[in-house]
Amino acid sequence: MAEFYLGADTGGTGVKYVITDSNGQVVFQGEVPTDPHSSKKTMARLAMEVAEKIAPPADSNKPVFSNLTAVGLACAGIVDPISGHLGRSPNLPGWEDSNLKRIIANEFSDKPVVVANDVNAALYGEYRFGAGRGCENLVMIALGTGVGGGVLLNGQLIVGSHNGAAEIGHMVLDPSGPTCTCGGVGCLEAWAGSVAIVKQARLLARVELKDTALSLLVSDKGDDLTPLDLSLLAQKGDAASLALFAEVGHRLGCAVGNLVNILDPDRVIIGGGVAQAGELILEPARAMVPQLVLAEEAKNVPIVLAELGPLAAAMGAACLARESLAIG
Repeated sequence: MAEFYLGADTGGTGVKYVITDSNGQVVFQGEVPTDPHSSKKTMARLAMEVAEKIAPPADSNKPVFSNLTAVGLACAGIVDPISGHLGRSPNLPGWEDSNLKRIIANEFSDKPVVVANDVNAALYGEYRFGAGRGCENLVMIALGTGVGGGVLLNGQLIVGSHNGAAEIGHMVLDPSGPTCTCGGVGCLEAWAGSVAIVKQARLLARVELKDTALSLLVSDKGDDLTPLDLSLLAQKGDAASLALFAEVGHRLGCAVGNLVNILDPDRVIIGGGVAQAGELILEPARAMVPQLVLAEEAKNVPIVLAELGPLAAAMGAACLARESLAIG
């Protein structure tokens, strides 16, 4: 009988999932809507859809998981991978202070369950199948709405004593810098998160002449303005947009330099939606890092883009589930 492993990545609006075989190859993928108020209802929806993909026909309305070996779930927030407890999770307030392992096991016929923070799972996916292949020491920075992080040392994810390790987005780079969404001041997220980038673009547009390319884009897009829109404008040579992304890259480089001095990774992986800006942010980051790094051999640590895209965390969760059985 074929063995399948489920990996799911829970976001504020949807749960992306993959079903992999025993070699980690994706055989099915999909998405179900997230109920931000009920993890149980969300997992029930996921269970029904997964059963339709992998289970033999049955005369029962209850999902059948005879082919499913284990389940991995990635979730944004403070996740305890041992107990399965989810603490703070700003995008899923109705899920906070719940036991994800228990809820998932109830919906998936008590199959073995692994849970992880979403960026940790994405990093593990990149480690096994993407930009981190062949490396045992990695740092990942996920530039999304906010900025998340993950650290892998000697092939092991680092979660810390209180499951809050690698909150790289809240590394303070300048205590007199802009206010962050966390309430702090001068965090990396306050420069490099998509909310911060769009906010800065709007500020720049206000002080520019009304007929400049940036001010016209900001006016035209309104609330729909995204970092991708701004990066496309920068790629056309718009000076204000180029300067905006140069600053993002400079701040990113400061964070990477600090992390290299502390952790000495083989490689630093940059993912998330803002990473679509590519060299607009990577080039200034790479220029900044050697100025900060102490060890000569580490000054040119590779800073690369993630390869797995939006399925990275789901693939990492499936892999963690599969490997947990081998460890156990």
